[in-house]
Amino acid sequence: MIKHVPVMLDDVINHLPVKLDIVVDGTLGHGWHAWVMLEKFPNIKKLIWFDLDPNILADTKERLSKYSDKIAFVWKSYAEISSVLYDMWDIKADFVLLDLWVNMEHFKDWSRGFSLNADAPLDMRFDNASDNLTAYDIVNKYNSIDLAKIFIDYAEFTDQKSQEIAREIVRSRKSTPIKTTFDLKNILSQVGLGQKASVVIFQAIRIETNKEIDNLKLVLNQIHDILSSWWRCGIITFHSIEDRVVKLFFKQLAKQDWFSLVSKKAIKPHYKEVEKNRASRSAKYRIIEKII
Repeated sequence: MIKHVPVMLDDVINHLPVKLDIVVDGTLGHGWHAWVMLEKFPNIKKLIWFDLDPNILADTKERLSKYSDKIAFVWKSYAEISSVLYDMWDIKADFVLLDLWVNMEHFKDWSRGFSLNADAPLDMRFDNASDNLTAYDIVNKYNSIDLAKIFIDYAEFTDQKSQEIAREIVRSRKSTPIKTTFDLKNILSQVGLGQKASVVIFQAIRIETNKEIDNLKLVLNQIHDILSSWWRCGIITFHSIEDRVVKLFFKQLAKQDWFSLVSKKAIKPHYKEVEKNRASRSAKYRIIEKII
C-alpha cells in the first residue's frame, strides 16, 4: 500500500503529546506517519497535510479518503504553515511533524532529474507543476561564485574543490547548455568526482533548487506562533546541515522559559529499523515542547 517506507515511526508515535486535537504534517509524502496517528488517536479533530508534489498529494488523498472528514490537504510548502493555519482556520497546532527525507518516489521517477543513474532533464523540483527555479537554471545561470557557495554550504566540499567544480561547469556551458543529468555527471567526472561525490553535488543542487534550508529556517521561526501551549514539534533530519540547523535552533529555544527539549540528544533509529531500511541510518529525530 505505502511505497515510501516511513522512518522512525515508533519514535514519532511514542513521543506524541498526550492530547491531540489539531495535527500538522508538513511533509505528507505517502502519509504513513499521519495515517498511524489517525488510527491510534481517533479523537483527532483535524489533520492538516502539506506537500509540494501534486502527484503524491493526489495519490495520498485518494488512498486516505476514509478520513476525508478530518483531513485538509494543502498544496504548499511547510514554510507557509503559519499563514495557512491563521488564514484558513485561525487555529494553532498541538503537534507539528516534519520528515525532511526526500520521498523515494522522486528518485524512482528518473524523468524528474533527481537521480544520476539515468539521463533526464535537470529539473529536481518537488513541485514540478510550478514555474519555480529548476536545477537547469542553477547549473546554467548561476555564476561561479554562487555555484561554489552551494557546494561549500550544502555539499561541504572545500573552498578549493568547490571553486574548481564551479569553474568547470561555467566553462562547459559556454559551448553548450548543460541540459541533462548525464551532462552534469560527465562534467563532474572531468574534475575527478566519482559516483559518491557526484551524488553529494546532485544533493546540493537539489537543496538549492527547492530552497530546503531556507524553508526549514522559515518554519523554525514560526514554531512559537503555530504551537499551542504544552504541545510539540518534531523534526526528522537526514542531512548533517539540516540537523545542525534544527539542533542549534532548538537549543536556543530551550533557553527561553516557554520551551523545553523533550530529549536533550537527538533520537536515532533502532538498529533493527536500520537493518530493515538502510535509508533510516542517518536519521535523527529532535523534539521541542512549548510549555507556556
